[in-house]
Amino acid sequence: MTTAVERITPGPGRCRRVVCTLLLVLLLPAAGCGGGRRPAARSPGSKVGDPAREAPARQAMSREVRERILEGAMDVLGNIDAYEEQVAFSQVFDRLNQWSHAVGDVADSAAGEEGGRAWRIDPLLDSLPERLRTPGVTRGLDGMAFDASTDILALRDQRWLADVSATARGDAIDDLDVARNLFDWTVRELALVSDPPMVPVESNPGTRWFSPGEVLLAGRASVPQRAWIFLELLRHAGLEGVMLATAEGTGGALRPWIPAVISGGEAWLFDPGYGLPVPGPGGVGVATARQAAADPSILAAFSLPDRPYPVQAADVARVGVLVPATPTNLARRMHHLDRQLAGSRRIDLSLDAEALAGRAVAALPAVDGGGTRRTGLWEFPWETIDRRRSGAADVERALARELRPMSLAISRSVPRQGDDRGTITFRPLYAGRLREFRGQIDGPEGAKTAYLAARPGNAAINEALRGMPPEQADELKRAYEELKADATYWLGLLTLAEGEYEAAVDYLGRMTLENDPDGVWADAARVNLARARLGLGEREEAARLLRADESPQRFGSRILAARIAGPAE
Repeated sequence: MTTAVERITPGPGRCRRVVCTLLLVLLLPAAGCGGGRRPAARSPGSKVGDPAREAPARQAMSREVRERILEGAMDVLGNIDAYEEQVAFSQVFDRLNQWSHAVGDVADSAAGEEGGRAWRIDPLLDSLPERLRTPGVTRGLDGMAFDASTDILALRDQRWLADVSATARGDAIDDLDVARNLFDWTVRELALVSDPPMVPVESNPGTRWFSPGEVLLAGRASVPQRAWIFLELLRHAGLEGVMLATAEGTGGALRPWIPAVISGGEAWLFDPGYGLPVPGPGGVGVATARQAAADPSILAAFSLPDRPYPVQAADVARVGVLVPATPTNLARRMHHLDRQLAGSRRIDLSLDAEALAGRAVAALPAVDGGGTRRTGLWEFPWETIDRRRSGAADVERALARELRPMSLAISRSVPRQGDDRGTITFRPLYAGRLREFRGQIDGPEGAKTAYLAARPGNAAINEALRGMPPEQADELKRAYEELKADATYWLGLLTLAEGEYEAAVDYLGRMTLENDPDGVWADAARVNLARARLGLGEREEAARLLRADESPQRFGSRILAARIAGPAE
C-alpha cells in the first residue's frame, strides 16, 4: 500500500518541490541497514557465506589490473548507500580477495624494499586476557585472505570514520585544533548514554555492544564508545591517540580513564564523559598529562562541590597506556591494503601498537623512582567484537531497536530526460547519515534533503496505514514517529554545526525537546540547544539549560554552565 506525499522543502537558495511516496517496508536492520537504490553486480557464482570458502587460484595479474580491482572495491564501500548492502559486501569481498591473492606472499618483501614497515604479530596482543584472544577473534591475523563475515563490515565502518574525520576536522591545520574539532563533533553528534559500561561486570553487562559504524548510525554512545570513536577519528586525521588508565597502587589493575592526543611530545587530555577537553593552566587551552600531574588545580577544575573529579594529580603520575587497536588494525592483509590506499580512497587501517605505546609513554611525566609504565591493548574494542561474535540475543535486540528507523524506505519522484519522471527508492535516514558523514549537506543529494524526506506529515502516515491490521499499523506508526523524531533532531545538529542558531533552536527546542520532553533525544537536545542559545548570545538561558541536564554528561554540563554564566544562586 502506498500513498503519495507532496511537500515543499527548502533547497539551496530557493524552495524546491519534492514528491515522495511512503513505502510500508520495515526490514530488520542487519549489519547496519543496507539502503540501496541500485544493486551491485555480482561476480559469477559469488555469495556472502563462509569466510573460509576457497578463493580463486592465484593468477599473474598486472599492477594496473590490481589497482583497478582495488579501486572498484573501495568505490563500492565509499558509496554503499547506493547499493543493496549484502550484494555490495559480496562484491567487495570478491574483489579484495582477487587483489590479495594476486599480491600474494610478495607483499611482505615489497614492503621492505620500498622502505615500509614490515608486518609482524604485535607484541601487545599478549596483554589481552585469554578470553579475548580466542581463535574466533584472532584467527587469521597473519593471513592475506579477507574474511567475509568480519573484514568487510570493519572496512565499511573505517570508510565511514575516514569520511567523518575529513569532514569534521574542517579547515584546521594545527594538530591540537584538528583534535578539538574532532572531539567537538564526537560530543555534539553522539548523545551520551550509560550502556555499555567501560568495564562490564555481572551486575552491569551492557547490551549496546555496537561496532563503530553502528554507533555512528545510531547517534548515541556511552563514554567508552565516544572515546573509541574519537580515537578512530584521530587516526584517520593522521594523528595519534591512546587511552590513559589509572592504577590502584603498584601492580594494581589498570582502569581506563580518558583519551590523550599524542602530539609534539605531549599527551593532551580530553574527557568524553564530561564532553570537555581538560582545561589547561588558568582554564586556558587543553591540559597535558605533564601539567595535570604537576599542578593539582588542573584536574580539580573538574570537581564540583558534591562530586570531586575521580582522578587527581597523583594518579596521573602512575597512568598506564592502552592502545585502541583491533584485529583490523593488526592484521597482515590490512597492513598491505593500507599501503595501497591513497587520495580519496585513503583509509588508515594498520597500526603498530607497540610503537604507538612507546611514543605515548615518552609524552607522559617521568615515573617516580625510574620505574616503567605499563602498556597494553585497550580491552573495550575487543570486548565489543567478542560479544558481537557471540550473537547474544540482547545485543541483537538492542541493535534492531535503535536502527529500526534506518530501514524505512521512501519512493521519490525524480526528473529524467525531457518531461519524463522516474522513481527511486531509498532509505532517507540511512542516506542522510552517510551523506552527512561525507560532508554532503545541501542540494538534492544532500543530507538535509534526505532528512526532510524522512519527515512525512501525520496525515500522509495515517493514509498509508489505512486498511492495515491494527497491530501492524500501530507498529509501523511508531516506527515512522521514530523516523521523524530522528530526522528532526539531526536537522537540528546540522543547523547547529553550520551556525544557523535560530533554525537549530527551532529543531532542537520546539520540535524535539518541547514535542517529546521524555523522548530518547531529550537530554542531548537540551545540551545542544544550550549551544545554540550560546551562539545567539543568550548566556543565561544556555546556562539554565545546562544546569537542567540530567544525562550521564551532567557533571560536564554543570562545569560548562559555571564557566559561561557563573554558578547558580
